[in-house]
Amino acid sequence: NSRLPPLTLRLSRQLPPRPQLPMARPGRALSSKGEAVNPLLNVQMPVAAHEVASPKSRERARFAIADFKDLPVSPKKLRVVANLVPRLYWREAMLQLEFCRKNMGVMVKNCVECAVKNAREQGLDSTRLVVDQCIVGKGSYFKKPDYKARGKVGVKRSYFSHLRVIVRELEDGQVRNTKNFGRWTRTASLLGLSWEQRIQQLPRYVPLPGYDPTGAIEMPSHVRKLK
Repeated sequence: NSRLPPLTLRLSRQLPPRPQLPMARPGRALSSKGEAVNPLLNVQMPVAAHEVASPKSRERARFAIADFKDLPVSPKKLRVVANLVPRLYWREAMLQLEFCRKNMGVMVKNCVECAVKNAREQGLDSTRLVVDQCIVGKGSYFKKPDYKARGKVGVKRSYFSHLRVIVRELEDGQVRNTKNFGRWTRTASLLGLSWEQRIQQLPRYVPLPGYDPTGAIEMPSHVRKLK
């Protein structure tokens, strides 16, 4: 009787040779430049829908942001004023806030102005800016005693709020469809006229005798100022 070979030798003779798998190439970074490849399966990764968007659509979605932190008002009160300006032309939004009777209307107006200033610094066209969003967030708050009758004391909270205004540059047709945009086109055409022609377009305006808006002629001393 011949001796049997070891167990490992017998198993190696029965099993087929293991095929050599090709080396997978290293994966690339998941960015908008180039195609992303899965390093394990060596297949192309799916691309998100917003990454496939055309460059023209990405150029149209240009916006600017302005943030105001720790405004001395509660979010509930500030949100009432902030809901007046979204989807308005930025000049119309500032006009509505100028005559708003709420105290925080001035703060929201200043925030819109800062957002438009940031948009101009980014190279956006100020004649096509619309207030896209006006977001109000809850800030910090502190507690103080609230004295009541019969020696009782409660807790009174003073709230602060955060405000963010986002202005977006839209197409000319979309800006014209905003509310009360027609008054600003009429104002721009009126300011393009000379002073004499502008007076003819304003029938209720009564100019002062001897008044010259250019400053070339001084006003006489006997001309009374309007009260």
